[in-house]
Amino acid sequence: MAAPLRYALIALSWGLMLLIYLPLIPAAGLLLSPASSLSHWLRLFADPQLPQAILATLVSTLIGVGGALLLALLVIATPLALCPLAASCLSAAVAISPSARRLRHLRPAAFCRRR
Repeated sequence: MAAPLRYALIALSWGLMLLIYLPLIPAAGLLLSPASSLSHWLRLFADPQLPQAILATLVSTLIGVGGALLLALLVIATPLALCPLAASCLSAAVAISPSARRLRHLRPAAFCRRR
């Protein structure tokens, strides 16, 4: 019953995607011609700012990865800080994660200390 509508929506989504990405085809052609030129590559590697640009890219990438890891740590550590939910969250994490099997011997209540 819904199959004709599904196929129409699939065709519509492909058409919209084609409409969005169609202007990028000439741009890809304009990018491929300089990329295949050896003189452009030699000028790129002769640029004195290239090491500084690579270093800036690496530093910004490391800052982004560090921020993402910190956010993930906060998301994981927040339920452990909330005492009533700590036991269920830790037991679920140990049950789901194969890398957390070494935590299996710990009691979930050990992470929930009353002050």
